[in-house]
Amino acid sequence: MILYDARMRRVMRPAGNGSARDATTEADRVRDIIASSGRKVMKARRRVLSGEDGEAIHDVRVATRRLQAALEVFASCLPERRRRRLEKRARKIRRGLGARRNAWVLLRLLVRFRAGLGPDERKFVDALARSLKQAARPLEPTVRKGLPGIRGRLRKLLRDATGCAVLPPGPVLRAQVDAVLTARGAARGGEPEAMHRLRIAIKRYRYSLEVLAETGAPGLVAAIREARALQRELGRLHDLDVLIGVVRPRMHARGAATFLRRALQRRSRQAERTLRRLADFRPLGAAPSARVRGPRRVASSAALFAGTVA
Repeated sequence: MILYDARMRRVMRPAGNGSARDATTEADRVRDIIASSGRKVMKARRRVLSGEDGEAIHDVRVATRRLQAALEVFASCLPERRRRRLEKRARKIRRGLGARRNAWVLLRLLVRFRAGLGPDERKFVDALARSLKQAARPLEPTVRKGLPGIRGRLRKLLRDATGCAVLPPGPVLRAQVDAVLTARGAARGGEPEAMHRLRIAIKRYRYSLEVLAETGAPGLVAAIREARALQRELGRLHDLDVLIGVVRPRMHARGAATFLRRALQRRSRQAERTLRRLADFRPLGAAPSARVRGPRRVASSAALFAGTVA
């Protein structure tokens, strides 16, 4: 079903002078962007419900974040209750798939660890992979019913969002840039939780930039590229942190301690790479002085996860 098209525009378009038509055109652009984001959520959700693998889960989670970014960018001109209800539903979909996303990502990560493993480590990794495959399996029919949709809430929001305008990037991004700067300041030591908060802040900042680029705002390509590169490094670090968190409760198993030391060493190297990129990163609109002068001395991953390795 088409949620929003030219026929709906004609119904909602008021008669009047040129300024009214211009305002309506801007409202159309905003609704088009939100509708497009919503359709991507629904398409990816259908793939998950049909039993597709982790790629579909990844896609629906990304799509919900992009939809939420669009709702945040245009929040000032959207009906608040409709917006909040749609945001809540998008968040519920994403969080409901978080555990399966982690299992799927860790399975791929374990493949990259296999080279050079000793016999005990390999047995441990194989056993861990079997457990993760169970967690990453396609949704059962009973579970699929618990994965809600957004069609009704999206339709109601689009129907009522008649007074929107495309806003300049500066005011829209101010809160996102402040959040990035705050999270970046806290993450200079490379601690897992601080790096995770920075990763989320960078995601929201990047997706907001991409929404603004869809409105035709100029000069955002380089900023989007820099945010994407930093997000990629933060994502790799986060995956290692999740893996370490999964291994820690299994320390009684043979080969687990050796494998954990290997994961911690890789985590240290990835943290250094991420913090080097972070040192050169400056969000759009931030003052030149906001650039990080350099990370603090980063504690080793073994120290950050003290007590986990015998």
